[in-house]
Amino acid sequence: MTPDTMSRSAFRSAPRVLLPGLLLGLSGIVAVSVGATRAQTPGRARHEAAKEMMVRSGAVRQFDEAMPLIFDQMSRSFMVLAPNKAKEIREVFDQLVPRFLERKGELIDQIAGLYAAELSLQELNAIIAFYKSPVGLKFAGVQPKIVRESTTLGQRWGERIGAELEQQARQELRRRGVDL
Repeated sequence: MTPDTMSRSAFRSAPRVLLPGLLLGLSGIVAVSVGATRAQTPGRARHEAAKEMMVRSGAVRQFDEAMPLIFDQMSRSFMVLAPNKAKEIREVFDQLVPRFLERKGELIDQIAGLYAAELSLQELNAIIAFYKSPVGLKFAGVQPKIVRESTTLGQRWGERIGAELEQQARQELRRRGVDL
């Protein structure tokens, strides 16, 4: 395998590997470490409070910032596979991306449902009050930067670990008579 085909192979798997990881990371962004009693069916007020908590915490804004990056990364990986079709790939993504961005609310509603099931209305209101406070506003304000930087750190770490794993796996397989 030449370095060129190895690089193309890595990009070919990029959408399958990076997209789920980024989405998982985005889901983790909105996680709050608060214990609460699980309720069977949270009411509309709890669901709406959970959505407000997500907005006040900056989680929704982080989705807004991350989604274009995900789409851009995917379109670039497609362009690596078909560089002579870059114009068509850009046109397709320009056409499809707005439709998918409109669907962000589906995920927000589902995640809000998770919070509403785990947190009482009083707890959600207390969290909202925190995010309205000066320290809560500051915390929500620095989160996007911290998430961006930690995502970059995580990607670099993953690339290093992945390269080490690949190298060691190839060495061990070669030792066993399997030459990739």
